[in-house]
Amino acid sequence: MANLETILVVEDDTGVGNLVRKFIQNEGMQVFLATNTKEGVNYLDEHSIDVLIADLHLPDEDGLSLIRKALQIHPHIASIIMTGWGSLETAIAGIRLGVCDYITKPFDRQQIIKSLHHAIRINRASKKTKQNTIPQETQHTSVSIPDRSHFVSISASMQKILLSIKRISRLEFPVLLRGEVSVGKKTLAKMIHQFSQKVNEPFTQINCASIGSSEQVHQSQFFVLKNQEPSHFNLNCNRGTIFLEDIDQLPMYEQKQLLGMREHGLLRTPSRISSESCSLRLIASTTADLKEAVSRGTFHRSLYDWLNLLPLNVPPLRERREDIKPLCIHILEQLSLTGNDKSQNLRHMIDHNSWEALTNYDWPGNIQELITVLSKIVILADSSFVVEQLKNLNPPGTIASRNSISVPLNGDLKSMEQYMVSEVVKRCGGNKAEAARTLGMHRRTLYRILDHNLPNNETARLTAPTSQ
Repeated sequence: MANLETILVVEDDTGVGNLVRKFIQNEGMQVFLATNTKEGVNYLDEHSIDVLIADLHLPDEDGLSLIRKALQIHPHIASIIMTGWGSLETAIAGIRLGVCDYITKPFDRQQIIKSLHHAIRINRASKKTKQNTIPQETQHTSVSIPDRSHFVSISASMQKILLSIKRISRLEFPVLLRGEVSVGKKTLAKMIHQFSQKVNEPFTQINCASIGSSEQVHQSQFFVLKNQEPSHFNLNCNRGTIFLEDIDQLPMYEQKQLLGMREHGLLRTPSRISSESCSLRLIASTTADLKEAVSRGTFHRSLYDWLNLLPLNVPPLRERREDIKPLCIHILEQLSLTGNDKSQNLRHMIDHNSWEALTNYDWPGNIQELITVLSKIVILADSSFVVEQLKNLNPPGTIASRNSISVPLNGDLKSMEQYMVSEVVKRCGGNKAEAARTLGMHRRTLYRILDHNLPNNETARLTAPTSQ
């Protein structure tokens, strides 16, 4: 390391503590060793600690309590938990505290040093992010990662997601990214990989919509099992991260194969929280309501429960309009690299009225549609024609009042009610569960109103009274 980091090890077993200290000292770093929480807090008060390595079970308090206190003293401290056994409850609590890794005893030097270097990278990145300042005119949050990928955002909703990603990336559990087409799920999946300990290992992407049969998956040499015996797994991708795009379209047979991989330890699970080099980190994305898919019998219940451990809902552009202008500026900067125009020249093509139209448009195609529209503006060297098209697609009434719905007055009350609910479902990207939450009604009530879209037997099932 270029700079000498200071490490604090808190372990009540002096034999284990001295061993860990020796491992770290051999890396040329300064190490303090404490045997309980009280001693640990004293070191935290007296020294600038970069990384805390704490045993989960200490004689006076548990390691998670110590980490909470450490974060109050040193907000940028990175932490690692050592434990003889792990549980889902403590693992999730660790995620919320931003724990970089869990190391299960017994461990070896390689595990300690690998986790330590990962924690140091996190610590340095956290300090660097805090120090960076951006001019107010072009201020936006851009989470930079080694391959220079960016996710540009200033909206509060995306800030929460980006913060969650920085936390969950450190623990290699499965992650489910939910959202409409082209909201940035693929970019976020890569970000999770690059913030994880597997950053130097392969990132493999599979579009489940392209899988027509198990034979095609075999030919792709990714992850399909030949049978349920571990020795017959295809292990060409037994390290790194695997990203399953549109997992709702994965055939049921392949879903069961995926669960088989989990059972045999080839996919990371909360019950296997130690660092194992022979397992994949799974990230999945979907545009569908998987809970509904489970009820329809098209998605495996066990797979849903497993993936739903750390779900992230990525909002569409129409729900984070404050991100549209920073995104446009970023996209124009990228477009300027492919031509002779400077990004400032491209930005001058868009006047005040054009910015207003771009911001007010609902963008059903989200980021990809935004890229297409901006490319047209650059090619035509004129924004007026494209902007006029956007205004025609977005009637003035919908722009002026995004929280209201214009309901046609012809027809009876029931048809007006159906129109209103259908419009909310449309604005929620077809997600009926989200539409029900938006309207403040039970999902069964929403289905009852839209019963013309359901088979008779399904309507009867959804509207049947249930015991409370």
